Amino acid sequence: MLYLTLTGRNDWDSKLAFSDNSSFFYPSVGLSAVLTEMFTLPEFVSFAKVRGSYTMVASSFERFLTNPGFEYNSQTHNWSNPTVYPANNLKPEKTTSWELGLNTKLWNNRINLDVTFYQSNTKNQTFRVDIPSTSGYSKAIVQTGNVLNKGIELALGFDNSWGDFNWNTNFTYTLNKNIVKRLASGATNPVTGEPIKMDNLKVGWLGKENVAPQVILTEGGTMTDIYTYNHVKTDNNGNPFVDSQTGNMSIETSETPTKMGSLAPKYNLGWSNNFSYKGLNLGVVISARVGGLAYSATQGILDYYGASKVTAEARDDGGVWINNGQVDAQKYYQTIGTGEGGYGRYYLYKATNVRLQELSLNYTLPKKWFNNIASVTAGIVGRNLWMIYNKAPFDPELSASTSSNYYMNVDYFMQPSMRNIGFNLKVQF
Repeated sequence: MLYLTLTGRNDWDSKLAFSDNSSFFYPSVGLSAVLTEMFTLPEFVSFAKVRGSYTMVASSFERFLTNPGFEYNSQTHNWSNPTVYPANNLKPEKTTSWELGLNTKLWNNRINLDVTFYQSNTKNQTFRVDIPSTSGYSKAIVQTGNVLNKGIELALGFDNSWGDFNWNTNFTYTLNKNIVKRLASGATNPVTGEPIKMDNLKVGWLGKENVAPQVILTEGGTMTDIYTYNHVKTDNNGNPFVDSQTGNMSIETSETPTKMGSLAPKYNLGWSNNFSYKGLNLGVVISARVGGLAYSATQGILDYYGASKVTAEARDDGGVWINNGQVDAQKYYQTIGTGEGGYGRYYLYKATNVRLQELSLNYTLPKKWFNNIASVTAGIVGRNLWMIYNKAPFDPELSASTSSNYYMNVDYFMQPSMRNIGFNLKVQF
């Protein structure tokens, strides 16, 4: 009725060479209690278990920070002196997390419920800070920061049979809230000894610099907050300004960025169903992502050259309706779009989408057809078959890069998402 699990792991990572730490250790502890074995619960409770755990996971920093070597420039094909000040007191990045959960089965296992609450903190993150050029280097390494993730995972299922007919359905709900608790502010510069001030950290543009949105980390914000610097010039009433003589509009750039939202979803949903009757099985999976934003540089470029559907419709309508009048379609879209992408705030879209994630149909042939020595199942399966709801001009689940968390939901002339249809044959003896 009680289960206790203890683990300990020690890693010797070669990236730690020349540092004060030759290895790093991280433990975990987990405890679970089967309530139905401990107490007499109501008859409708078939099974109940509570669980909790605390874990620590460590990973090394990037290589060569403790012993920087010459740096190679792939454009000039030349080698140059290292620019990062050597650091030998670096620590592994560590994530500590706790988790609480409940597993229950009710009414003879017809209904099952699984609920999990979790929270994790990641610390000892690596930042590069400026140092005086008289040191012979331009950057130094400091380890600080605190990123918090907390969330809920919920799964609710139902399974029952009526004669030869069976229905199994499962609903899932996941929510994760990400908060940057601290950047490098308050840490000490290892070269100058002065306290570091870092109110924000600009981690990358989502396309062309000074055109596309930019991800900026701020204390109290999230890891996926997006900001824009540009907007259409407005009049004293806050309406888009259109020159009465030329009919032109213009873009203004501000030194202070405006937060537009986050790339991350508010929550995700999933609903799977399996229906079976006398060897025939039908499976249906519907998934939904709710909230967050997506950016399409592709749409901005197509609009700029008048090659998109929306610009064709604007030309057919005689222009774009602005301030109780119409603006020439070409002038409007060549203002908010560019040949290298669209100005961020005008090409951000809601990333909410609902899709038929998977549809499958299988049939298990009667064993007597094979003298009861084999079980044969044949079927067809399709994935990503139908985008039920989506307001973005592309599949917002696509990512422009798999090497960074900062470039999800970004489209820059990427291949569209694929619809897959396959067949399967399973033979069991």
